[in-house]
Amino acid sequence: MTILPIPDKPYPDWSRFLKAVWMHGSMLTNMDPNRIDTAINRACGSIKGSLTKRNESRQIRPSSFLGCGRQAYFMLQDETPADMPDNIGTTFAVGHLLHEVSYAAVKSALPECFAALAETAVDLPAWWPKGHPKFAESGTADLVLRSSQLEGSKATQYIDGAVLDAQPEILVDFKTMGSFTVRKHNKTVFGEDPDAFGYMAQLAVYAESLGIIDSGAVLAGINRDSLTQPLAPRYIEPRILKDELKRVKIAVEMAL
Repeated sequence: MTILPIPDKPYPDWSRFLKAVWMHGSMLTNMDPNRIDTAINRACGSIKGSLTKRNESRQIRPSSFLGCGRQAYFMLQDETPADMPDNIGTTFAVGHLLHEVSYAAVKSALPECFAALAETAVDLPAWWPKGHPKFAESGTADLVLRSSQLEGSKATQYIDGAVLDAQPEILVDFKTMGSFTVRKHNKTVFGEDPDAFGYMAQLAVYAESLGIIDSGAVLAGINRDSLTQPLAPRYIEPRILKDELKRVKIAVEMAL
């Protein structure tokens, strides 16, 4: 078991550093057995829930019913979303497992000058409706990566120092995708192309809630069709998140 070696040249951004850490930690010789034990134990409950009960969200949350302003409005008018197929549970179960394994891989290979906070509880911002039965009051961020700011830290040997000065920590959201969606994800022009699944809304609200929106965020695609393929992380600029945040606020205000 080994952590990610210091590269010949620092990675130019968090995305490429994350990709390297994830791939290194995913190797059989580098995965920490204790961390994978934890991952499997954590995943079991989620997998069972995915396969034995409905998973449709019935509340407005950063990750659902905000991709389009009309969605939030119709939810508040007691319109019921269509049920998902009865056999969708396997898809959710695989997603939960791959998320937990990804956390274990990252933590196994992460150098000591960085920290990884998985499944971070998020208190939603002051403008978010509180005490409303149709709105969730909290959320969970997949991963927050932080660099050490201590003198003598080796963090700048892994990621360009100027990047770490501007982005000492960053929000990461993993998404499991099929091969076609991964190819599309790699070509998406964020902030311009349609965001059918509402990924930008989730990232924007969580990044603001955690106080790290100025760092931007990383949306990392996991190819569930071919798990030997590399991680597909994409950096989302702060400008895009802030524009999305404005849109979400308007959608919530208009729905109410």
